[in-house]
Amino acid sequence: MTPEDTEDKTEPNLFRSTLETAKTTVVNCGDNVHSGYGSPLDKIANPLANGGWVCTEADDWITEMKDQCAGITEAFDDAASTIQTRINSEPDRVPENDYRGNNWPRQWRMQRMY
Repeated sequence: MTPEDTEDKTEPNLFRSTLETAKTTVVNCGDNVHSGYGSPLDKIANPLANGGWVCTEADDWITEMKDQCAGITEAFDDAASTIQTRINSEPDRVPENDYRGNNWPRQWRMQRMY
């Protein structure tokens, strides 16, 4: 048996590291969009709706915006969950010369460039 046969023929899974960074980014962005309870639009809509004046146009605008903003926070949660599922399916180490190993930064750069 040669020393080459006993060497570890694996590399760190750098693709998994990219996924972990992506998940952190998604979670942080979700936290920035929504801090607290209710819709992210509540900080704008509630003062307008409870401002003490009657304006049907403003009421219609608030209703429309709330409908359009529905699901924003859930979308961030779903994205983070999807990324975590993929992270869980990825091994810590991959076979030597696997695209997710030491070749991944080059692959990622090429994909982003094109």
